[in-house]
Amino acid sequence: MTRPAILRGLAANPGLDPLLLAPLLTAADAAVLDALARRADLPAPAASALARHPDPQLRRALAGNPSAAPHAWRVLSTDPDEAVRVALARGHSTDHRPAVDLPLPGDAQLALAADAAVPVRLALARRRDLSEPARLWLATDPSAGVREALARSWPSPPEPVLRQLLTDPDPAVRRAAVSSAFSSALPADLLPGLLADLATREDAARHALPPPATDPAAGGTAAGGAGPARGVGVDVAGLVGDADPAVREAVAGNPRVPLAAVLALADDPDEDVRVAVMLRPDLPDAERRRISSGVEPQTYHVADWLRPAHASPAVRAAHARSPFVWCRRAVAFSSDLPAEAVAVLAADEDHSVRLLLAEHHPDVPGHILPDLVRSTGHARWDLARHPAMPAGALAAMALGEDTDLRRVAATAPNLPPAVAETLTRHADDTTRAYVAANPALPVPAVLALLDDPDPRVAEAAARNPRLPPATAGRLLAAGAPR
Repeated sequence: MTRPAILRGLAANPGLDPLLLAPLLTAADAAVLDALARRADLPAPAASALARHPDPQLRRALAGNPSAAPHAWRVLSTDPDEAVRVALARGHSTDHRPAVDLPLPGDAQLALAADAAVPVRLALARRRDLSEPARLWLATDPSAGVREALARSWPSPPEPVLRQLLTDPDPAVRRAAVSSAFSSALPADLLPGLLADLATREDAARHALPPPATDPAAGGTAAGGAGPARGVGVDVAGLVGDADPAVREAVAGNPRVPLAAVLALADDPDEDVRVAVMLRPDLPDAERRRISSGVEPQTYHVADWLRPAHASPAVRAAHARSPFVWCRRAVAFSSDLPAEAVAVLAADEDHSVRLLLAEHHPDVPGHILPDLVRSTGHARWDLARHPAMPAGALAAMALGEDTDLRRVAATAPNLPPAVAETLTRHADDTTRAYVAANPALPVPAVLALLDDPDPRVAEAAARNPRLPPATAGRLLAAGAPR
């Protein structure tokens, strides 16, 4: 009889046709069913069958699978287990990985928006792929927490909804609405109240848009000129002189406020305020250099205006040689830089610049990756799998004395097959388990590890995408329920 560990590995194997795995739908092992429920290619009939399984843990796993949940949402949205409905509403909206949500059908969203349980509606409100009807429904939710979550996840609500959220009786909702309004101007008639409200003052100072022109009789000039930025609802001078350094920092970094109005903050006693001025896109380099001479550099100092979402490839490439490291860090977030700019950043003296480039650019020079793998923490696992990672460096790590580096190298697809096969005989069970699932491992070695005494290793071998379907069929015939 095939061991349960092998069936669990087969159920999770991405290289096997899900139709081949159909016999596992009646398995008694909960972990086998859980692996099936998490498959990205789970067919609709299988999803519907699992949605009616008596184990709520299994239904939660299915509901949290953005590929499978749309197949069975009618059953899952009325599930008696609240956690199942929460998982369906949440999808991957709070996941730290790149967005992988597949939008739920509009009817499913509305059904969840009307759910009696606040946690379900809260999870739904945090999604960024909601339909407008669902968002409009949640905008009037009786729970302040739901309204706050919606305000944070809705980047450009219609003006009537934005006004409603900005004047919400709950201060947390008002604060969230101001923060999310960055891409659009705050209504001018509401600015005085938002700037006077302790809950919204800081964010309003960060995002407020001064009027396009000031009163000539008062000695002002057009916004962006050398005169003071004054106008109805915005007292920039008052914000610049505010007693709260957080408010001064917010207005100093507000790109909508003319530089001349906040330049005095370049000598503010609070370092964070000076940094906000230092990172402005309109600050002359000479002044930027002067401010930076009195600032303790931090790895989180990044010129956001040079990130890919805010600057063209040409502008970003032009800053690859910037004398300011926070500009080069922002450019290193790019995946579309020309080869010359990539080469410049790859040789940068700043570790963060090289690391960010390696994490974001597909054509990073491979010679910078080994040192980054050795010197970083959690990022080393992804860096080791980078297509440009040199096979020779991986072999050295795999055969070296450092246990952590050996385990990292064991997962890398570029690992030389002979080295991968060597690791299958290592005394460390974890190393064998990592290399057992590696597609770099030759098929005979994969088959041999199916008999490994450690169940984790056997499961990983059964999960290896190079496992021949014919072998998988024989294993299923020997161990799957009939």
